[in-house]
Amino acid sequence: MPLFRRSKDDTPPPLLVDVHLAARVQPVHRGEIYEDPLQGAFDQFLPGSQVVGGGSQLDPEHGVLSCDLEVELRGDRDRGLDLLVKALELYGAPVGSTYTVVDEPAVPFGRTHGVALSLDGTSLPAEVYADNDVNELIGALTTELGETAVLQSWWEGPRRTNLYFYGDDPGRIRDVLWSAATRFPLAQSSLVEDIT
Repeated sequence: MPLFRRSKDDTPPPLLVDVHLAARVQPVHRGEIYEDPLQGAFDQFLPGSQVVGGGSQLDPEHGVLSCDLEVELRGDRDRGLDLLVKALELYGAPVGSTYTVVDEPAVPFGRTHGVALSLDGTSLPAEVYADNDVNELIGALTTELGETAVLQSWWEGPRRTNLYFYGDDPGRIRDVLWSAATRFPLAQSSLVEDIT
């Protein structure tokens, strides 16, 4: 008979949660905006819980369409799910996002609305591209939108560059982005699209 008997581990397994974010964010931005802050919230308020994975749905023509997180929650189920939703909404999760616990229906959440500005990257006069900096355009739009919206990500494709803004007032975002075509050379022939 052994002198020491290994104690039985009575720790319940973690609750596995799949999170679908209706956000068009590149993987690096997904980490900066959602994954890292969420892990920080878990470390502070729900120790042992963690973000264990993530992915992005990519279309070669249109860029990232949405992204997903895989989460393990430890401790009280309701408290963990409540923290998950509140944290992700605080970080800007768009309407149309959902979370799913195995064998249960998806639960919708999200508070922001997305609006994309799609810039013509090929057919404007050459001097427009040579004389203008897209970062200056982004800075001007971000300043004008102020607290109304945040640029969460962008995507540079073969013909267009898409800027993805998210905020609580989609009408205000649309107005600013629509008017950009008349005020900024790089925004000529741009398109504005609701993305949530």
